[in-house]
Amino acid sequence: MVDGRLSHVVMLNKVFGLSELDGTAKVLLDHALRHHAGSLPIVLALIGGMGAGKTTLFRAMGTCLNCDPLPTSPTYALIQEYRTADGKVVIHADLDRLRGPEEWLDLDPEHLLDRADWVWLEWPERAGPYLPASTLFYKLETLVQATALRGAGMDSAEVPHQRRLTWMDGLDSF
Repeated sequence: MVDGRLSHVVMLNKVFGLSELDGTAKVLLDHALRHHAGSLPIVLALIGGMGAGKTTLFRAMGTCLNCDPLPTSPTYALIQEYRTADGKVVIHADLDRLRGPEEWLDLDPEHLLDRADWVWLEWPERAGPYLPASTLFYKLETLVQATALRGAGMDSAEVPHQRRLTWMDGLDSF
């Protein structure tokens, strides 16, 4: 044990469909709780392309934590704040519109980190080297069921998508 936590690392590589979203959110929250550095906040960063489901997964995590209101896309506001049923503070930031890592500093991340129990980041690569060293990085990608496409003459938009969630060891892993 290290600091009261298990010293072994549990990898996360989960393929899931929409019907498994809530269960996946619980798995992700549990994984983050077990692997964070021991102090708050738990900074969780999702990397994925446009439409990969980052906000959808964060919304499901908000449901698991009984956030009020439930998370929505903070694309235009950049940062939204939620409270859980037990009073914990969740900061949800969409950094896609940042023009460079220095703009993350303009958002006063120390203040955000000081008042939060959880910090959920979309497009964390936009903040570059200024993210806390304790940030947990996860990759979310959409998988098209290629076997359903073969010979069926179907457009990929007509095929149900699954997603893969993978825990990565820092931004350099992407």
